[in-house]
Amino acid sequence: MTHVISRVRRIARTFLRSAADADDAAQLGLLAILESASSYRGEATVEAWARRVAVRTILRYARQQRREGAPVAPESAIDDEIALAPHQPPFEALPREARAYLDELPEAQRTAILLHHALDHSIEEIAGMTEVSPDTVKSRLRLGIGALRKQVRQDLAVGRKRAS
Repeated sequence: MTHVISRVRRIARTFLRSAADADDAAQLGLLAILESASSYRGEATVEAWARRVAVRTILRYARQQRREGAPVAPESAIDDEIALAPHQPPFEALPREARAYLDELPEAQRTAILLHHALDHSIEEIAGMTEVSPDTVKSRLRLGIGALRKQVRQDLAVGRKRAS
């Protein structure tokens, strides 16, 4: 648990705006890991398996919060996760913050992009976490990235400047 707790907290902060909700989701994720420990088959590292269990639990919690009208789409956690991504683009060149663009995407596309690009999960891992086929994940990534590019191009075309 000590090896995955910080990662589980980061994942929860990525998907939930409220610090209290993120803490609740992280705690639920950690409990799910403990409850599922007997199902670990050794096909991946313990850390990778635990992250998958936690992400599934956190995504369920975030969906439940959305249905209940709780605020999601974090203020700064998305930007923090993207900044930690291995191949980050030059965000200072964007007319708006990355979070603003991501907030405009449909939830499924936003989730796929965050899991893949910010949290560095594979297509197969995301498919398992979100309970859809790998082709669906690929489609969501392709459509989401296309929508992000379109938003940036539109902002550049109208001359939108980054707020200071």
